[in-house]
Amino acid sequence: MNLVIRPSKAYLFDRLEKELKKFTYGVGIDAASANFKNRKMFKTDRYYGIDSDLAALKNGVEKYNSGNTFGIYADMKKLDALPSGSAEVVVSTNSLDHLPGQDKIVAIEHLCRITAKPGELLFQLSMDNLFPDAIKMAQKYFSNVKIVYYKNLASRLYESIFERKGDLGSHPIAGLRPFRLFAWLISRLEFLTGFTKIGNQQALVFCKNKKGDLPESNFDLSKISADGRIYSLID
Repeated sequence: MNLVIRPSKAYLFDRLEKELKKFTYGVGIDAASANFKNRKMFKTDRYYGIDSDLAALKNGVEKYNSGNTFGIYADMKKLDALPSGSAEVVVSTNSLDHLPGQDKIVAIEHLCRITAKPGELLFQLSMDNLFPDAIKMAQKYFSNVKIVYYKNLASRLYESIFERKGDLGSHPIAGLRPFRLFAWLISRLEFLTGFTKIGNQQALVFCKNKKGDLPESNFDLSKISADGRIYSLID
């Protein structure tokens, strides 16, 4: 149970947490991780958070001071140095929509490429004009691509009541525990409407059964420069 301010986020995090529990081995990648906001959901042997905000990565490795938690300072559309087919689970939430135009599709292709053949890629997107291209890219790499739609009318209505210029975080009431619990209860309605685009604004994409016979590789970053537990792909 994720008690957050937005019902749509509560639903997203609950779905993500449930899926990540399946991966208790190997490498987990959190793309556009900020300060490792999703770290607690990952159960893999190693966690790598990718972000272009170096200060956020430093905050993340400081907060999670363990030998199995790392940061990768990188541009999401320039991940060529990361080995193909090397990560058991790759996740991207609340990030790809910030990339302009075709940069979003390029980033998705990188995430597809680095996912291991028996692994899974999960990413979240708004249903904008590039959404069909994003799904086509996922289907190029995976034979099983499932789309779950969310952020329905009930969630949006609740969120609009408290929003201040699109922000709920500063609202003095919405952050109180009883209201966060109420937001979570509203989020249960997302399970009833996730099968259709109609009335929804966001999508969570589950990608499994990677195509091709390319051999798997280890997630070896030994040739990439590092400062402590933060690797850098940016000069």
